Amino acid sequence: MQSSFLRCPKSIAGTALVVLGMFVLYENLAGALARFSHVLGANGSDALGVLPAFALAVSQAAQSQAFDHHGFLQGLFQQMFISSWPLIFVILGTALSKDTLAASKKRLCTCRSRRPSFDK
Repeated sequence: MQSSFLRCPKSIAGTALVVLGMFVLYENLAGALARFSHVLGANGSDALGVLPAFALAVSQAAQSQAFDHHGFLQGLFQQMFISSWPLIFVILGTALSKDTLAASKKRLCTCRSRRPSFDK
């Protein structure tokens, strides 16, 4: 009884963390796609200004990488971490819910094995 009593709050907290992490990831992705579609949906004169700006940004990134490898990689990893921090919630929520999922799977397997067989 004690273990099932502790499993329920862990499962609820795990599910809440997974839902929160997935929601924040979805919002980040939706915002990025909205910015990208805004650039793609620009009229001709705006789109012509985007191409030189993109080329300039790529050129500056290449120069930064060539002259300062450590700073470039540090900035790259920092941006990757900032954009993917909601995955920590998803991972923690999955870890909290793992015991409950394993217990329900075990119960499902034992219920299936107790079913009468009608094969002859």
